[in-house]
Amino acid sequence: MMFEVRQEGQPTLDLMQFFFDSSTQQDLKVSPWASTSAQREVFTWLSWSPPAFSPVFLSMQRYFPGALPGRAAHERSLKIAERFGFTADNTILGTSVCPDEINNESLDLPVLMQDHWGEVFPMGGISGAPFAGKTGFKAFSSHVAENGNIMIVFGPHVAISESGEVGMCLRKGQTDESTACGAVIGAYKAAMAGDTGSAVAGAYDMQMDWIKRQIAPHVKGIARAENPMAALAHQSYSMVRDKIYDVVNNDFGSGYLCLIGGIHINLPPPMEDHFLPCTFEMRRAGDETLDLLLDMKEFS
Repeated sequence: MMFEVRQEGQPTLDLMQFFFDSSTQQDLKVSPWASTSAQREVFTWLSWSPPAFSPVFLSMQRYFPGALPGRAAHERSLKIAERFGFTADNTILGTSVCPDEINNESLDLPVLMQDHWGEVFPMGGISGAPFAGKTGFKAFSSHVAENGNIMIVFGPHVAISESGEVGMCLRKGQTDESTACGAVIGAYKAAMAGDTGSAVAGAYDMQMDWIKRQIAPHVKGIARAENPMAALAHQSYSMVRDKIYDVVNNDFGSGYLCLIGGIHINLPPPMEDHFLPCTFEMRRAGDETLDLLLDMKEFS
């Protein structure tokens, strides 16, 4: 209600107008969904999310509803994990995300998680698929503390440009926008042109060929979507998730395996990257899998 700066001998400065951001106040007649998204106004006010009604915000809300700022997703995941006894001392972190540099900024979810949990075992290759495979997971899981836990964050990424175009970003120092995820979009374009990837052992571009083979059966449906690049991002999430499920197991001990999966959304600076939660599971040998996605998702 008040934001003032006072200095002896100087008139009082009323800065309340700078503390209140009218761009975050959403008209329920124009956007009825805002009645269940009050937290989004808070994220925008904190400068964690894009301004309401900006092209970036509108594209993200339309094609990735429920996406959270990396910091919010991180804090929520911590609160949930703590309920199951996860601590930095008894937990080892794995990541399966695309190595693109735009996924390794200080406020990106995988980076925030590494800062909190400590050492990390990178499992992912281009697209975010866990190309470390079953052998990599076996090696990784053998490093867990006695009776300790494993947490893995995984998923593909997609950019949204300043104009709201899904699949495009302007990289640091460049004047022209480029694709993100370049590997997934490249595989999609190749499959559309008839290149469905080589299955020959020893092929030079093994990761890219594998992505092409996974995307190829879906290209016609993706092309018919309202926004093919958004549809491609969701399909690539299913691709990465299925491979994660194939790779992991609970044979490492009595602790939990926590799987956090989603789509990493790269936004133009200075906006913070977001994360769309799609999977949040707790697994333990001998127990049924616990689906905690509703605990992670946006409040309603």
